[in-house]
Amino acid sequence: MPVAKRKNNTLERKKPTREYRKICWVSAEGQTERDYLTMNVFRNLPDVTVRFPKDIHPGRRNPGQVLKRFQKALRTEDFRKDDEAWLVVDVDEWGDAEFAELLAWAKADPRHHLAISNPKFELFLVMHFERGNGCTTPQAVDSALKKHLPKYAKRINASQFTVAQVRAAIENARMKRAGCGSDIPDPGMTDAHLLAERLLGSAE
Repeated sequence: MPVAKRKNNTLERKKPTREYRKICWVSAEGQTERDYLTMNVFRNLPDVTVRFPKDIHPGRRNPGQVLKRFQKALRTEDFRKDDEAWLVVDVDEWGDAEFAELLAWAKADPRHHLAISNPKFELFLVMHFERGNGCTTPQAVDSALKKHLPKYAKRINASQFTVAQVRAAIENARMKRAGCGSDIPDPGMTDAHLLAERLLGSAE
């Protein structure tokens, strides 16, 4: 007598309903960067998502130490062959020599990327409103940002910027960066637009 086929066999492997989305693992120095990269404009992208490895910035450290903690964190995360690793750092008071390890890390693997801001990430926020001319010191960046966001206090909300404003910031940053051939941006320049452009590009 034939055995009836069981229904709803829980052992049968289900076919995936959608393709795996790439992950951009981001090491961000401060809360502002995390707030920015989790804004509404960067949510529900079709082929990529942003994640932050745990416990990679317990305190202020030089760029080389930041890199080592990021590398250690990625070894404990599910970093897949198609994922990307982005190191978002500020120049601040660090000299070019401090970034040698970071530059070597980025060149060693096409999945590795740097987004360096000189002097700091908030310069990219300023560029959502203007080119940021003269913003070559932390104080100048803060002054320019306060003109546009008077209540800014190291935090931004999920709906702070529109897609159009982000694209304007990308263009402003790209235009200024075009005048510098160095791997490290000159004062008043940032490569934060590379990560923003990478994320928005998946929505096109």
